[in-house]
Amino acid sequence: MQLETNRLQIVSFEAELFMPLYQLFCKNETVMQSAFKGRTLTKKEFLDILANDFILNDTDSIGFVCVLDKTTDDFVGFTGLIPCDFLGDKNDLEFGFVLHQEYWGKGFATEIGQFWIDFAKNELQRPRILAAASPKNHASINAIKKLGLTEVKEIASDDRGTRLVFLKEF
Repeated sequence: MQLETNRLQIVSFEAELFMPLYQLFCKNETVMQSAFKGRTLTKKEFLDILANDFILNDTDSIGFVCVLDKTTDDFVGFTGLIPCDFLGDKNDLEFGFVLHQEYWGKGFATEIGQFWIDFAKNELQRPRILAAASPKNHASINAIKKLGLTEVKEIASDDRGTRLVFLKEF
C-alpha cells in the first residue's frame, strides 16, 4: 500500500521501518502511555503486532501502515484501519493513529483521520467508520471530534483499557 495525503505518505511495512517502529512501540513511554496497553510493549508483543496486524504487501487495505513525512521521508508514526465490533457489528472498521511526539500538534492526526474517513467511504464503500481513544488522550479526542465523529459509548478492553468510542455515518 502506498497512499498519500497533502503532507504524508502512507506505506506498507518495509524492513527499513523496523527500528523506528520498534523504538516507538517498545521504548517511547511518552507516546505509548495513551496507545494500546497504556505502556511500552515487550519485543514479543511488538513482533506479534508486526506479524499479525501490519500490512506487509501492496494489495491489502485493512491493517496498520507506516506514516512518513512526504518531504523528508522521516518516520512519523503508524496508522490504519482495523476490524472492530465496539457497536456489535463485526463489519465495522476503526481508524487510529499513533504519532511520534515530535509530530504532535501539527494537524497530522486530523489529516490522517480525514484520509481514512474518505478512504472508508469512497474506496471501501462503508456506511460508517469508528475511532477509539483513551479518555485521558485529549489531543486525540479533539482530533476525532474535529473530524465530525460523535462519542457514542465508553468500553473497557482487556487489551487496551478504557476507551471512548466515536462514530461517523456517511
